[in-house]
Amino acid sequence: MAMIDVSADAIETLHLSVLRFGFGQLPAPIGQATLAGLQQEAEEGKGAARRAEQSVGIEYKADIIALGPRARGFLGSGELADLLSTVFRERFVLAEQRSCFTSYDEGHHLGPHLDEPAAECAVTVIVCLAAKGRALGSSATGLELRVYGPSWPLDRAPRVIFPSRPGSIVVGRGSVFWHERPMLRPGEHVVALTACYRPVVRRRGRRWQVRLGQDVGEPARGRAARNSRMRRPT
Repeated sequence: MAMIDVSADAIETLHLSVLRFGFGQLPAPIGQATLAGLQQEAEEGKGAARRAEQSVGIEYKADIIALGPRARGFLGSGELADLLSTVFRERFVLAEQRSCFTSYDEGHHLGPHLDEPAAECAVTVIVCLAAKGRALGSSATGLELRVYGPSWPLDRAPRVIFPSRPGSIVVGRGSVFWHERPMLRPGEHVVALTACYRPVVRRRGRRWQVRLGQDVGEPARGRAARNSRMRRPT
């Protein structure tokens, strides 16, 4: 059974959105069985979640949950790799150390940022697993991703806003286009599977190899770190 079910027209629309805004969204391409498995894995990992919080520079507050086998299988699948290849016109491989489940509750948020290091976050993928509590017609909500331009706009007006809907996938050039998740309001809750991908290049002999980046700084999308080192959420 396919994990991702999406038409050629939907993929082309996604490609055009990425060209125009830097990001695009597929509303509900994930099969129910796959979505349920990812939701269960995120729920089971909550007991070991780590709080990521910072109030200076890039402000953020969220709970970080390590990837499990289902999440790694989905993010590293050939289906998702083919989707990204079609949309971005090149091949990518998962940067697992930059990827995780991210859980947001009331008061949680992720301020405007670019994903770093750019070499490992050439493409950003955000899979919404759960979203609850949004009041219909409300303009003040954290159940959305706001995307800006390559430069931070003085008026803070987003170029496009993607609502957080369970089963949806957002993809984009997160290291190039500024984006943020606003603060969640009372009763709101979001769980997302968030990942970074680095490009691969074709070498002699028709073999695909990872294009390794030289920047080893802290990622702006960071995760709960190995060796208890704190990183930022997505």
